[in-house]
Amino acid sequence: MQRKWKIILGITISLIIVIGGFAGGLLLNNYLRNNGSSGSNNDPPIFAFPVENTEVLSMLYGFIWNETHEIHNGIDFMINATANILAPCNMTVNDKSLFYNEIGDHWQTGYSFDINDDFELFIAFESFAENETFGNLQLDALLVDIGDEVVQGQLLGPLFLHRGGAHIHFMLHKNNEPVCPYLYFSYDAKTTFDTLWSQLGSINSPCNGSYSL
Repeated sequence: MQRKWKIILGITISLIIVIGGFAGGLLLNNYLRNNGSSGSNNDPPIFAFPVENTEVLSMLYGFIWNETHEIHNGIDFMINATANILAPCNMTVNDKSLFYNEIGDHWQTGYSFDINDDFELFIAFESFAENETFGNLQLDALLVDIGDEVVQGQLLGPLFLHRGGAHIHFMLHKNNEPVCPYLYFSYDAKTTFDTLWSQLGSINSPCNGSYSL
């Protein structure tokens, strides 16, 4: 009888260990998913929505790309008032600079972020500053600097509205090639984006042309 209870006890303990390990794995996966990480160093990012106050968005413009030449290598989030821009995932600031955009005839601030060995994110804060002084106002308002490690949901800073057309240009590279950022949005981010796209989208789809995960 005593031997029987020892066997039952051993089986029970084994089941507890197996179930506990399985549950722990699920909790870890859920934690990583909710905190902008996918696991190993080269896994695709899982983006949260990058604009905190979505009520200031006035238009969304999608990714358009083909194999011979780029047309629009990211997604634009256009605004009609100052917007708070959030880190969409965990990443490290690789570069931060102010430069003159000759095509758009304005000054803008560019961020680049290392996500992992395969993925790099670029966010251009295009406030449409008409001169370098206003450009520096935008640059100085941004909160993270080169080398900083940021976490998903952290405030990167405000995007000002210096002139009409102000927007963030949200561009993702995989192995140095542009891919459509929408494909990497979390379920919640896609739900938010899809609702806004139905009202503010300027072309047929957020992803157009040649792209892959």
